[in-house]
Amino acid sequence: MAKKKTGRVSSKKREKIIMENVLPQNVLPIGEHVEEDKNIYISQSAYKEIHRFTRNKLTNESGGMLVGNVIEALGKTNIIIQGFVEAKYCEATPTTLTFTHETWDSVHSEIAERFEDGKIVGWIHTHPNFGIFLSEYDKFIQENFFKEEYQVAYVVDPIQKIEGFYFWINGRIEKCKGFYIFDKTGEKIELEQEKVAEDNDEGSVKNNNKFLVYALAGMLLVAVLVFGLICSNLFKRMQILETRQENLVESANRSIGNLQQQIGDLQTEMDTLSTSQDTLVESANKSLEAMQQKISTLQTGIEGLLEIFDLNPSSENESPNDEEHGAGVEDDVQQDDEGANNTDE
Repeated sequence: MAKKKTGRVSSKKREKIIMENVLPQNVLPIGEHVEEDKNIYISQSAYKEIHRFTRNKLTNESGGMLVGNVIEALGKTNIIIQGFVEAKYCEATPTTLTFTHETWDSVHSEIAERFEDGKIVGWIHTHPNFGIFLSEYDKFIQENFFKEEYQVAYVVDPIQKIEGFYFWINGRIEKCKGFYIFDKTGEKIELEQEKVAEDNDEGSVKNNNKFLVYALAGMLLVAVLVFGLICSNLFKRMQILETRQENLVESANRSIGNLQQQIGDLQTEMDTLSTSQDTLVESANKSLEAMQQKISTLQTGIEGLLEIFDLNPSSENESPNDEEHGAGVEDDVQQDDEGANNTDE
């Protein structure tokens, strides 16, 4: 195994790629015409090498470096990708790719061995079945490790079979609408334009459909959240109203109970006063009767005393004849008394 590896390295040394400072003439355009001030060219050999490398990378992200040069021509910055170097010793997950120190050492060593005056003009990584985009983590890598104006990001989804380039435009990383596959003059570019376009169109449709699904799902989620908030607010308001209603009912019941209690107390007091009044009237009547009886008794006694002492006022109204008669009687009594006295002697 070590000998084979050494042989491959020596072979690569003999076939060292030289950077050419002339714009490619034999090109195959992919996608739309790019209006911005940059164009991206990738050699047919590098393009095929990248797709052979990514074909079976279906679980975790994988990637590498894009090696080439830059040509200023026709009023544009032309980024020429001449080769691909695998990023070994990476830390990869299904959604992230981290370049370690060993990765950079390996990459720089291989670039020095395989390329003449080549430099890193960007990087490539995969998104297994996640589509073509740059995540926030990808943007962090781009902004910190590939921040030169000529450095690009190349994303490949080996499951959905779609791809896309991103480049710097006015200080922001933007998606490139199209790129060129090139080869030496006279060499046939074996990629069918219709097939590549169909794959890209299919990928675009898939992305659009996925975006539409995500957008609808997001809108539905927002609608559900809004509806949930509205229902929650209504429920809270209903609870508040129900609580207020219960408090009002409870307060009214307490007031009614207090009124009933006061009415009962007043009724009791009235009954007590009525009973006391009846008792007082009865007692007064009894006292009055007793006083009348006493007065009658006293009157009877007074009349008896008057009769005894002959102080009855009726005797004043007697006639003179009666007085004379009374005097005669008294004289008779006196004579009888004297006769009795004589007899005793």
